[in-house]
Amino acid sequence: MIKLFRHIRQQLLTENASYAKASAGTKFSKYLLYAIGEIVLVVIGILIALQINNWNEKQKSDKKTQDYYVQLLDDLNSDIIFSKHNIAEYNDYIKQYDTYTNSYDKEVLKPKQVYEQISKLPLISAPLTFNTSTIESLQNSGDIGLIPSKIRNRLIDLRRLQNLTIKRFEDTDNGKNDITQRLNPLIGSTTLPKRLVNQPKIKEFLNIDENMKELILVYEGIHRWKSISQQESIGRLEEMLKEIDAIVALINMEVKNN
Repeated sequence: MIKLFRHIRQQLLTENASYAKASAGTKFSKYLLYAIGEIVLVVIGILIALQINNWNEKQKSDKKTQDYYVQLLDDLNSDIIFSKHNIAEYNDYIKQYDTYTNSYDKEVLKPKQVYEQISKLPLISAPLTFNTSTIESLQNSGDIGLIPSKIRNRLIDLRRLQNLTIKRFEDTDNGKNDITQRLNPLIGSTTLPKRLVNQPKIKEFLNIDENMKELILVYEGIHRWKSISQQESIGRLEEMLKEIDAIVALINMEVKNN
């Protein structure tokens, strides 16, 4: 298009030289046409420059969005691995706890048997943390608008679910920890009984067996809180995995289409 207008301008100049003796009115018309051509040429140049600039900005924006997709997929895949690991760990604990509670229906237990069984159950719970650096970066920088609404809204909902899962886990785990503190004056340390196996004199001196009644009750409270916490967490983590799978599928579709 620019070449066309330049050709017209050159032609006008040539004609102007050939018809130098033409009337003033004719010359004015030709100069007017030439001026209009120049204006149109400038306008077209500006429009083309704007279009090129917009295209460059879109390319930068698309590149930035693709980078965010890569980061989001890394975070989400890490959360999948972490959640599945925790679900497996929680299920393993619940299985051990159920084995302990079911033993009451299978035989007549002695206090020492109960204590030995329940004291073997793990006390510590793996904390819940999720990879939220990318979604937080998107929200804090304002770049969240680069992500399509169908993905953006689900990411925000996932973040809410993660926060709720962590809060509920911490609430129930704190209840367990409050009871666990009562073990300290009764047993000193959860590893002490094992160390006392080869120390009969110290074992006799401490006489931890005198506290067996209260120890069993404290352990019961601890593991009841822990089982409730982990059963609830399993449900939330499984719900989270379904949501993550759906988001990953949407992101992969966007990446493929671009």
